[in-house]
Amino acid sequence: MFELIPELTPKLIARLDHLRMRSKREFAGMSRGSHLSPRRGSSLEFSDFRPYALGDDFRYIDWGLYARTDKFYVKLFKEEEDLLTYIFLDDSASMAYPAADNKFRAAVAIALALAYVALSEGDRVMLRMLSGRPVPTAAAFVQGRSRIAELARALVQFKPTGALDLAAALARELILIKRAGKVFVVSDFLMLFNSIRRGLGLFAAANMDVGAIQVLGASELKGQGINGQAELIDAETGERLRLSVSEKERARYHETLLRLAREIRAVCLRQGMRYAFYNTGESFEEFFIKAAAQLDLVN
Repeated sequence: MFELIPELTPKLIARLDHLRMRSKREFAGMSRGSHLSPRRGSSLEFSDFRPYALGDDFRYIDWGLYARTDKFYVKLFKEEEDLLTYIFLDDSASMAYPAADNKFRAAVAIALALAYVALSEGDRVMLRMLSGRPVPTAAAFVQGRSRIAELARALVQFKPTGALDLAAALARELILIKRAGKVFVVSDFLMLFNSIRRGLGLFAAANMDVGAIQVLGASELKGQGINGQAELIDAETGERLRLSVSEKERARYHETLLRLAREIRAVCLRQGMRYAFYNTGESFEEFFIKAAAQLDLVN
């Protein structure tokens, strides 16, 4: 099933089978599922009481409350429905550089691993690409574990290109969303910090349960290949910059990337969002199992 995505090994898939999505909020789904919904239903989770009305099932009368009040009340329970999961994947040009770091392939693997967990539980998944160009595909959910192969085949066809205004792109996507749910944004987040804060904040303000996964390359973090007199070209805008790079500048560059990651994490924590960081030089399996807890995926 996963021959196109080497990161999703049989061993990792076996571990994903034991994970499930958990949300800190209750969302209305589209069909019966395993997550508590704000709607009233027939699960074992107690919600409230209301006065008995003609035709109510006697089995739900609270006889202890009747003994105390001499009035009939019935117990209300919460409904269990599926969880709508939205995964947004950055396919702008910066995700393709440095080529040796395979950032976009890693981001695809993260998106598919998240989708697999949701689909295995019977939840619905909408996976969307974020880029500066118009998105040709209609927004639609997939459901069922078997659909993961379809998603994998579709994702490996994408080639990162163009510039991304994250806030504007996520605003467009938010307009298409009819129901709230769990949201994941997978990106290198190499863009203006204000665009990151505003973009992620849109979903937090819409009462979504948001997780941000930042992917950076191992050589990218170290500034490998940038020495002496160099010309840097922005992969998304084509802007050129000539500069002289010493070990001191490379160390400053490395710290700047780490500081950006810390600032994104801080913004997420302040707004009740979750954050995970992946360095492509690390083991993917070890990263995802650790990130599962950070993103509220539980056994």
